[in-house]
Amino acid sequence: MIQEQNQLNQNLRIANEEILSSNEELQSTNEELQTAKEEIQATNEELSTTNEELRSRNLQQNRDNSDLNNFIASINIPIVMLTNDLRIRRFTPTAQRLFNFIPTDIGRPFTDLHGNFDVSQLEPMILEVLETLNTKEQEIQTEAGYWYNIRIRPYRTTGNQIDGVTIVLQDIDALKRYTASLESARNYAETIIETVQIPLVVLDADLRVNAANRSFYQTFQVSEAETIHTLLFELGNGQWDIPELRSILNGILADGLVVQDFEVNHDFEQIGHKNMLLNACKLHREDNTDMILLAILDVTERTARQQAEAASRAKDQFLSNLSHELRNPLSSLLGWVQLLRSRNCDEATVDQALEAFEQNGRLLNYLIEDILDASRIAGGKLQLNSHPIDLSLLVQAVLDSVNLSAVTKNIQLVSSLSSITVLGDAERLQQVLGNLLSNAIKFTPAGGRVDITLSQVDNQAQIQVSDTGIGIPADLLPHIFERFYQGDSGTTKTKQGLGLGLAIVRYLIELHGGTVLAESPGEGQGATLTVRLPLYVPPPTATPIVEPTVETSLDASQNLPSLEGLQILVVDDQVDVLLPLQLMLETYGAEVLAVTTARAALSALNESPNRYDVLISDLGLPDEDGYFLIQQVRSLSAAAGGQIPAIALTGYASKAEQQRAIDAGFQMHIAKPCDLVQLRAIVADLAKRT
Repeated sequence: MIQEQNQLNQNLRIANEEILSSNEELQSTNEELQTAKEEIQATNEELSTTNEELRSRNLQQNRDNSDLNNFIASINIPIVMLTNDLRIRRFTPTAQRLFNFIPTDIGRPFTDLHGNFDVSQLEPMILEVLETLNTKEQEIQTEAGYWYNIRIRPYRTTGNQIDGVTIVLQDIDALKRYTASLESARNYAETIIETVQIPLVVLDADLRVNAANRSFYQTFQVSEAETIHTLLFELGNGQWDIPELRSILNGILADGLVVQDFEVNHDFEQIGHKNMLLNACKLHREDNTDMILLAILDVTERTARQQAEAASRAKDQFLSNLSHELRNPLSSLLGWVQLLRSRNCDEATVDQALEAFEQNGRLLNYLIEDILDASRIAGGKLQLNSHPIDLSLLVQAVLDSVNLSAVTKNIQLVSSLSSITVLGDAERLQQVLGNLLSNAIKFTPAGGRVDITLSQVDNQAQIQVSDTGIGIPADLLPHIFERFYQGDSGTTKTKQGLGLGLAIVRYLIELHGGTVLAESPGEGQGATLTVRLPLYVPPPTATPIVEPTVETSLDASQNLPSLEGLQILVVDDQVDVLLPLQLMLETYGAEVLAVTTARAALSALNESPNRYDVLISDLGLPDEDGYFLIQQVRSLSAAAGGQIPAIALTGYASKAEQQRAIDAGFQMHIAKPCDLVQLRAIVADLAKRT
């Protein structure tokens, strides 16, 4: 029993040990479970954190996707993203409309689709970008004609890997159409400019030619190659290098001036002398550079036409004045003739008529001489016979010749003369001074005064003629030395003459190397005309000074050589000229045969060889003229009268006609009308009666 008890105790002890061991194992297991629990708890915490991070990332990704979708949806630019194998990855709504995509097209090959573009023209560009990794850009047009600028660039991942391409299209249709419109407008403008007949030039800020139209090249006969980029002032060997033009163009650039109708008179290299009008303004371009548009109008023909029209008007006015001035003395002459014919006039009336004849005859001669001088001046045929002249003697001689006119009008002539020598033509200078003094007397009322002074001023001889007459209006002063200009052109005339006198004065003075100037305070306040002439500087061998003489009519009562017994042959086809000449010569004692043709004169000479002492012949005869006559006479022998002294009495009064007459065989040339008393002296001289 004890054994069993011991066995039982032993079993209980073993059981206790086993229980203790189990407890220890259980405790260890509990500890392990506790540790596992803690690990699981930590893992749960990590999973919770990971889940939170995943949830946050998903939320951010959703937000990014939403932002990307909204960004793409809001972009009004066609964008297409393709994979490396050219499948569609993504596209914007505008690209969807442009290429006619649908959402299910994502993943499809881009080249399988057909939209508004010919996609085949894009494929080579895409492949080139994938191969070279360089962006490619090109303008393309849709089948409907719409223009886009397409840019293709590589698609790079965040890892900098190439995973396709991005295609961006920019709408440039409006720009292209605007550019085309501008180009069309430019072509239109250039076409207009090229067809404009006015030369146009565009200059840059350095005044170099930027452009020119066809008219410029044609007008100035230059090429584009020698014009473009050339400095304006170097064109045509400097033909545009005009200081005033240079200043004006610089002023346009600096101050924005606008030049209108700037006149250029110049000798151009290829086209000769031209009159140009220049108009210019500044052009401000979009690139902020300034240029000058220069328009050049050739007004040479227009100016010439205007001058011709002005000359024509002046000529018409001159002819009107000529008619007036000729008709006045002719009316007087014809009136007196009719009066003398109509009744017996007493001696006083006859004397008055004769005085009128002489005065009006001299006036007509004066008018004719002015016309002839104007003609010589216009033809450049007026020449000077210059010698040293003592101006004081010349002025005094002219004063003596006009003194009677001054006394008649009760005008006081006052002179202050210094002895001054000039080189000139005494006859022409006498003509100038006679014109100035006659005008002063003519336009000075009775009781007035005319002063003439001769002095030396600034190494020049100065002649001043001043009067207290009607004066010269301010608007007339600049024109009084112009031909045919008289200040008024109406029928109520205050001026006399043809308007040639002062024009001839100016020409003669300038021919002498001098100047003439007119001054007047105004109407009714008199006038002063100032002539200046160069002083005469005598050479080592001095030429004798010429003492001028003034032509005066010789009175028949003067002691002149007699023509008594002289046989004179007179030839003139105008009986009205022939008869007075015959009667006057017979009055002086000569025997006169008057004939009207050269043939009649030759017959008279042949019938009575050596009968005639002097031959007086007109040059303008019917059939055979006076030149023919004298040549036939000179062909005769001395015994047949071939050496007869001969005088050409003619209306052909030019220097050339005078020389021609002398060369033909005449000893003297006398212009009609002549002073018969002087003719008497010349005839006597040729007949050796002096």
